[in-house]
Amino acid sequence: MLKWFSRVVFAFVLLFFLLVGIFFAVRNPQPVSLDFIFWQAPEFSVSLYLLLAFALGAIVAIVASSVVLLRAENHVRVLSRRCTNAQKELDSLRKASLTKDLDISRE
Repeated sequence: MLKWFSRVVFAFVLLFFLLVGIFFAVRNPQPVSLDFIFWQAPEFSVSLYLLLAFALGAIVAIVASSVVLLRAENHVRVLSRRCTNAQKELDSLRKASLTKDLDISRE
């Protein structure tokens, strides 16, 4: 139920931003040129520059989050290996304790 609701909300939000973007592009058709310190960009519409800025921001966010995700996965792998080793050590100590108790009870 919640998954379905979140998909519907996401679809409405996406549709809203799409309509706002289309409205913005229609209302601002005049070409502009971005002037940087050493370079002047070609003339495009404001909406195209905004679209490029949003796309570049999305790419930067994906790259930054993937770096964090890779670090977290590596940390999980290290901790999983430690947990496996600790479990093996615990099992061997339990077996050693049981065999020691059996040897004492036989005497």
